[in-house]
Order: sequence, then structure tokens, then C-alpha cells
Amino acid sequence: MKKILFIIILLSLLSYSKIVFSESLNEINARGALRVCSFSDRLPFSSRYGEVKGFQIELAEEIVKELNVDLEITWLRYRFHARKAGCDMMMEAVSRENDDADKRDIDGAKPLTRASDSKKRKYPPKVSIPIVRMETYLVGPEKSVQDKNSLKLIKDMNIGVMRGSWAHMLMQKAKIKYRTKFVTEAELIQGVADGEVDAAFISSPQYWWFLKNNPSIELKAIRDFDFTRDVSLNVGVLLRGADEITVTKINEVLKHLLDNNIIQNIYASYGIEYVSPK
Repeated sequence: MKKILFIIILLSLLSYSKIVFSESLNEINARGALRVCSFSDRLPFSSRYGEVKGFQIELAEEIVKELNVDLEITWLRYRFHARKAGCDMMMEAVSRENDDADKRDIDGAKPLTRASDSKKRKYPPKVSIPIVRMETYLVGPEKSVQDKNSLKLIKDMNIGVMRGSWAHMLMQKAKIKYRTKFVTEAELIQGVADGEVDAAFISSPQYWWFLKNNPSIELKAIRDFDFTRDVSLNVGVLLRGADEITVTKINEVLKHLLDNNIIQNIYASYGIEYVSPK
């Protein structure tokens, strides 16, 4: 009986490993497809519905053109589901040299996927070269946010933040009134426009995308806000189960796309002001 139970557990673990571990370039070529995990309703980043795909999906399409394989997308609801989905790639990850696997971005918050989400794999997740600089703005009506570029100057304001984000932790630490009722950034910036909050901390892509789609709504972004630390992030793509050959190839592809302004043009098509990584 014990032997049978052991075999069942072993088979379960083997089955689980097939789900979790993605493949190297050789297997990707043999399969004929790159498996990418993305979110189904997160414009301008990605979308499963409608004609607008999102700039991350368009970037993935450019990558598979260079690899000469097909694109397989697994649509996720939450980021941690990628670990079980067998993804080769996530389209967004912090790209930072000499990263500490156990270090959080700020007081426990992790706004983007980090490369070091596993130490048990033969090829742990790795981040590509940085391809863009993602910034964070304080966004609100001009009369509300004009010259408000420090924590001290927003003490009396009602600030919207995404729950669990570094901005959320920062507001708690600074004892500033905040609201976390909004499920998505799209809802958050709409809440600013509707006057539900005085202002909000918004990622640069979401801000520019909102302006593109709502030209009659005037919202100002404070781009030089003093967060007491550098919270602008160099962003690349996350490679799961990739050996060095695969990482090198993907980096070559991304560099080619950058050198030919393909990535920059994708961002521009969404109304997003592209900022080069530093």
C-alpha cells in the first residue's frame, strides 16, 4: 500500500513538473511555438478581447517573427498562475543588475515580476536586457497636483493607490490618507477623472493611454515627484526555464527590435511616451 501511494505521489510530481517548467530554445523550435503568459484585460499592456491587442502582445508577435515560430498565449488572471502554466515568457519584469532575490521593491511590495521567483529549478527565471523605463506619476487635475512633488505636499490630499503596490506601502509609511478601492489601474485613473480621489499614483503607460482615449479630460502628471527613493524601473521580459543560449538569443532579438525602433514605435502607437532604460 505504501509503495502504491509512493508511486502515485511520484507520478503527480512528474506531472506537475511538466506544467511548471518551460523550455529552452531547442524545445521551442521543435514545438514551433513560443508560449507567452499575459493578462486578458489589462490595456494598454495586453487584452484578449477586441481588435486592440496591447503593446506587450504586439512585442511578443515581433519576437516570434524573429524566432520564426508561432505565438501561443496563455491568458492569466493573476501573475502567480504563470508558474503552473508552463510559460516560456512573461512580457514584463524588473531588469536590474546584481538583484537580491530576497529583496522586495519597497517594504514588502512587488509591483512587477522579479526574476528570482524560484531557487529550485535547473534554469531559474531570468530577465532579459531592459527594453523600456517604466515611470510612476502623481496624476490629478492641474489645480490639485500643481507643484505637489513631495510627500509633505500631499499630506492633506486623498490619494488613490493600487492595493499591495509600493505606492500603497509608501502612503502607509508616510501616514497619508489613501484609497485602495480600485481593482485595476484603469479604474484608478478613471476614479481620479471622476473626482473620487484628489490624485493617484499611476504608471506612465496607463497615464498616456488614458489621455489618448480621453482627449477631452485634462489630467496633469507630476513626473518629478520625490518618492524618497528611485521607483522608476527598467523593464525587460521574464524568461522561464531558459538556458544561456536561449537568454542570449532573446537578448539579441530585443536589441535588434530596439535598434530598428520597432519597440519604440509600438509604444508610440498606443500614445505612450517611450523612455529609454537607464
